[in-house]
Amino acid sequence: MKETYFLPVLHDDFSKELYDKTDKELRLLVSEYINARIQFIQEVWSHHIKPSDDYISNNPEELADRIIKVLTNRLFNYKSKRSINQIVFKVRKNLLKQIKNGSTIHFYLLYNGGYRASPLSNEPSLIFEPDQTELMLLYQISLLRKEISKICSFDIDFSVVVNNGVAKWVNDIPISATDNYSNKIRKMIRFFGAEKNIHILLQSELNGFEPNLTFKNLENHSTISDNEHLIVERFLGRSCSREEAIYRSGIYKLAESKWAEDIAPIIKSTQGIVMRQVAHPEMLSFRPFPGGAIRIQNGSFGFHYLKNKLRPKLITSKLIDTCNVKWIECHFSLDIDRPNYSKS
Repeated sequence: MKETYFLPVLHDDFSKELYDKTDKELRLLVSEYINARIQFIQEVWSHHIKPSDDYISNNPEELADRIIKVLTNRLFNYKSKRSINQIVFKVRKNLLKQIKNGSTIHFYLLYNGGYRASPLSNEPSLIFEPDQTELMLLYQISLLRKEISKICSFDIDFSVVVNNGVAKWVNDIPISATDNYSNKIRKMIRFFGAEKNIHILLQSELNGFEPNLTFKNLENHSTISDNEHLIVERFLGRSCSREEAIYRSGIYKLAESKWAEDIAPIIKSTQGIVMRQVAHPEMLSFRPFPGGAIRIQNGSFGFHYLKNKLRPKLITSKLIDTCNVKWIECHFSLDIDRPNYSKS
């Protein structure tokens, strides 16, 4: 028997027959889950949390250790502490520099290309509307701020990195669409009054950005696995030939290398800590949603309802092959647009 997952969709008049209406209690539970986190975000950014007197310290070494303990907590990092010893050593050195230089800790999260893959389409398609998925990232950032504020007087400056230039170079994703996606996340950030601390670092807005950059000296791959082919199609937003998938995979590696060169001076200027959503040998992981251990660009935030408890889950097109996925209407206390699932 297939397991069932639920994808929250804002209540409106769209395709009502496709909503799951069999369990009013479940719909209420999903709405309450999301709205509780909206309320939490509002509370975090409505005032600054002062650390307990027991935690007041001016010792940089002690402060760095406390912040490391937060960053490696399971709330944010899903790797075992033993497996990231070398990464922690580097992050601690970074923290000591930041602590000695100012009163703010800078973070950079490598997020996405300014869009997400649709979780429900039989044919690949793309989503350019932020929804509960991006909201959960803001929740995680807010939770980080609260936890750090409990132990020291340092505030955080958190940049969500959107490499929409790479998306344009590799997959021909229009800059106008990814700019719009990013600006809607900024609108969400302003709604919570967090714009002084949470920023969208958008590649297309950097000085000297070349939207029509072309790449030479592509690696000559004669083959590509079926799974790699599907990944290319997922983020391209359409089906493509194996030859095209090989070509775009080659561009991707060069585009990522170019982007890494461009962003490096920005990060260095703040001594910022760079994090990824998935495991990496040189960077800490940062969960993009509660319990997350996957790049959110693969789909949309939803739930697995098991033993009368909601368990966060990223709903992806790959998941549909083995599970049932149902939309469930809910009500958010936040003005956001509903993603277009019309091709699903």
